[in-house]
Amino acid sequence: MKSKIAVILVLISICSFAQVIGPKTVDLKLDQYSKIFYVAESGSDESGNGTNESPYKSIQFALSKLSGHSEKNRAAIIVAEGKYSGETIQLKEFVDMFGGFSASTWKRDIFANASIVSANSGERLFIGADNCTIDGFSIRNNQFRGKGAALFCDGTSPTITNNTFLRNKTLIPENWQPKYRHLIANDGGAIYCENGSSPTIKDNLFYDNSTECGRGAGIALHKNCSGIISGNVFMNNVVGLNDPERSSEGAVSVFDWSSPTIENNLFLNNSALAANDAGGLFVALWAAPKIIANIFVNNSATDDAGALFVGGQEHRYDSPLDPIPSKEKFFVEINRNLFVANTNSSRNSGAFRITMETRGSFTNNICVYNTGVYFQRSEMEIYNNTLLENFILIETKEGLEKSFVANNIIWGDLNIDAPAEFSNNNSRKEIIGKDNFSKDPLFIKDSFRIEPILTPFNNMNQTTSLLISNSIYKENELVGRVVKAGNKWSVIKSNKGNSIEVWGDLSGELEVFVLSSFQVDKDSPCIDSGKNIASVKTDYKGTARPIKGKTSLKHDVGAFEYKPISKGAK
Repeated sequence: MKSKIAVILVLISICSFAQVIGPKTVDLKLDQYSKIFYVAESGSDESGNGTNESPYKSIQFALSKLSGHSEKNRAAIIVAEGKYSGETIQLKEFVDMFGGFSASTWKRDIFANASIVSANSGERLFIGADNCTIDGFSIRNNQFRGKGAALFCDGTSPTITNNTFLRNKTLIPENWQPKYRHLIANDGGAIYCENGSSPTIKDNLFYDNSTECGRGAGIALHKNCSGIISGNVFMNNVVGLNDPERSSEGAVSVFDWSSPTIENNLFLNNSALAANDAGGLFVALWAAPKIIANIFVNNSATDDAGALFVGGQEHRYDSPLDPIPSKEKFFVEINRNLFVANTNSSRNSGAFRITMETRGSFTNNICVYNTGVYFQRSEMEIYNNTLLENFILIETKEGLEKSFVANNIIWGDLNIDAPAEFSNNNSRKEIIGKDNFSKDPLFIKDSFRIEPILTPFNNMNQTTSLLISNSIYKENELVGRVVKAGNKWSVIKSNKGNSIEVWGDLSGELEVFVLSSFQVDKDSPCIDSGKNIASVKTDYKGTARPIKGKTSLKHDVGAFEYKPISKGAK
């Protein structure tokens, strides 16, 4: 039994494992490059020589002048503040491009010295290459009738970091008259990758990108892609602006046997229009990503799954469905995510819908204030979640085994009509099974109110600073906390001194509420009431769960493992 010593409840972040995410200015080590060219809006491709004293004028010309670069002799292009446009840029292997520099001092600040790049009207901006980096640019206003308006990768794996992708859009295919629903259209409003691409996409802001008809307003991965999508902010992106037959899903789409790691991202205020699924993240056709420690807030869909849709099969009308792959080949991991205030039109799967012969695990997640959670025709390990939602688990299919549901707090209505084994759950409504119970979880009361005295909005990085008269919070201890102001939702990006920075425009808001963390109190009946599950090694915060051979063999029920804080703890 865990020690029940006296504690002082201190404010603990709802996402204390979270880091400050989104674009940031990174210091560069230029001495690692054998060749460096400089580009400035005031430079010249005719008389310039590519030095910082006599820069070129265009990125395209600087790339054309590079030769002899290799793994041991990398090259860099340094781009000053200003606006740059032109023909499509074919990236080059072993050539890195960095934006955000002052044209006079060549000091770097990617927000103060924005390097804004766009393609000529009707053209795509970048075509990807292996072993190259794009860092610190504002990539905006690219519209293309095809896949990937800002970046297209066909089997290539670039590194994309610290950029802002703003108002990029793919247009509907010409003469689009599909015979069936859900056919592939022009995916990837900003970025599209296919055929085994394995990009690293980290610490970017994707804001107000869209597809007229296609999946993935921000990013679309198709056909055996892998890679890392981490530390990004996906905000106010929209799919399906002009979609007659439901071919548009997700700010991010992962499709056709793709298996990236999607970790520590924020999905805020994204939407899927035209009777489509998944405002936030769409996964289908045997794609098996690892979905870890993301925050989904106020995403919406006009069909199913406001935040997250996971399906094994694709919708298919002209040929037989695939046989269900083995667990070794197809298994989706969904761990340590937060779902808040996501909605769908039928109000049954606002947080997520997991369906169409999906196999996977759903562990250590928190779902609150959504319009329901929905497991359908799936084989799932549903362990140690805090689900303050209506809960649906229905249907099965030949080839699927039963689901296992254990150690969860399920505080909503129940609709259970699928093979499943329930044990050690704390539910508001009675569940048949072993060691289930129904008792008030007793959450700690750590929500609070902010009354800012100023609320300036920064249009460049899409954040609002909530300036308060005094602060009792340690630097960045509030990172990842969800807030609500009127009918607006947001998430805290950072806090320091008397400033709390939140994502999106909360300017003019005089009262901001910070949500509870939904951790249990020291007297909660959930403590030590679960069973030890070997596959659940940590809790929502990444704290280790007890294992056999230690003092306690029992897990707590819910997403958090209770850990007392000794009196006087800082």
